[in-house]
Amino acid sequence: MENNTEKNVTLKDIAEEMQVSIVTVSNALAGRSGVGDELRIEIEKKAQEMGYRRKIRREKKASSRSRVYRAGMRIGVTVEDKYLEKYTSFYWEMYQRVVVAASGRGCFVSLEVLTDAQEKRQEMPLLLSDKGISGLIVLGMPEKAYLRKLYQTADCPILFLDFVDDEFPCDAVISNGFQGMYQMTNYLIGLGHTEIGFIGSYYATGSIMDRYQGFCKALLEHGIAENREWILPDRNMITGKAELRLPDRLPTAFVCNCDFTAGMAAELLTKAGYRVPEDISLVGFDGFLAHGIMQGKLTTYAVDMDAMAHQGLKLLLKRINEGTREQTVRTIDGKMVIRQSAGQVDGKMAIRQSTSQGDEKREVV
Repeated sequence: MENNTEKNVTLKDIAEEMQVSIVTVSNALAGRSGVGDELRIEIEKKAQEMGYRRKIRREKKASSRSRVYRAGMRIGVTVEDKYLEKYTSFYWEMYQRVVVAASGRGCFVSLEVLTDAQEKRQEMPLLLSDKGISGLIVLGMPEKAYLRKLYQTADCPILFLDFVDDEFPCDAVISNGFQGMYQMTNYLIGLGHTEIGFIGSYYATGSIMDRYQGFCKALLEHGIAENREWILPDRNMITGKAELRLPDRLPTAFVCNCDFTAGMAAELLTKAGYRVPEDISLVGFDGFLAHGIMQGKLTTYAVDMDAMAHQGLKLLLKRINEGTREQTVRTIDGKMVIRQSAGQVDGKMAIRQSTSQGDEKREVV
């Protein structure tokens, strides 16, 4: 006679026997990283002893559709205070979009802001201490060592929002920085600019590196040589604080890795007696500039935050249902927003008109 008890053994049953998380059991049995060899062997042995039989996913499409997320499920969000200080509008707005997306699915969101001191001491978020959250969203990229400990400590699926790290099998949702900066650079070239600089510390994050590479691609395609004197860092790599110095000889335009940096560049240029865009054109990335002389005037690549929040929550809830940790990276396209900060090389303002070329999206303000 068939043993029904063995047939119905679940990941949860094995996890309770081993006194580990369901995620750990799932990773061990699937051969994924994040589980030590000794523990993996013990889990596999226990699963065999208990008669666990791995289920085949997607038995029926209907079963996938029938999933119901638990009402009142709690999602945690962590973000470092340095991101809120520097990019107040962008990251607060992103968090609010997550809250709206979660509310639409009957979930609650709890926010914890981490300090630089907590990161250095590798103090884990209090959200993890009571095991009251079903999933965790990390907004803005922490230091590698802290992220590694967070991944090892968290007893739930994790989503990276606005960054990706291939070391950890966690889902991630990022904006299309490469294509966005490629479009912004091409826009300047279309206005006649051939002397173009890039402002951004591209070794600081993968996102900035993507944007820098999009900038480089546009230059290469038009046969424009990169001038290293015009590739400027926008922060102190040791302290992480915003820091920008203009070169003695300036290009006719700068592509800035984010709107905050574009605003900082505009302030420095104005103090030095230059006009934007009559003397030097500026374009940014994000679509959020909280204050400064470029507010409402900056030509930029606006991130689609609604799509990022929606896709991120969708991936996280999927992992919560499955009790797994895997990596799926969603890249979300944004759109160009044409304003007054970029002009033609001869000093005349660019003609601002709605255009559509290929899959490029533009919005004229």
